[in-house]
Amino acid sequence: MADRLAGIRVVVVEDHGDSREILEQMLGFYGALVTTVSTALDALAAAPDADIIVTDFALPPGEDGVWLLEQVNRQPRPVPVVLVSGYHEHQVARLAAAPFARKLLKPIEPERLCKEIAEVICPTV
Repeated sequence: MADRLAGIRVVVVEDHGDSREILEQMLGFYGALVTTVSTALDALAAAPDADIIVTDFALPPGEDGVWLLEQVNRQPRPVPVVLVSGYHEHQVARLAAAPFARKLLKPIEPERLCKEIAEVICPTV
């Protein structure tokens, strides 16, 4: 199981350093090649080299996960975006319409996150 994400290039977008570090270690343990950033703008710059993006919803300096998803989907090679967030009730309507590959609530178990990423990248038939 430790190599479940072997070679998959993941961009993690998280503005909280401790959460960003945990996600980096967790995905790295499963074999992912992880790039971490703290803003949606930095994630957009890293997107061309990614297989998948894992993002929080609320990000500084004002762009959020939905904005990032919209921008990534406009790229010549869009990549799937997975939302991992502790979003609040007032955000539910906006998130409901956003076509994220997956929408997951924090806290998330490492195995579940890896399973969701693997299913997005290599869906089983």
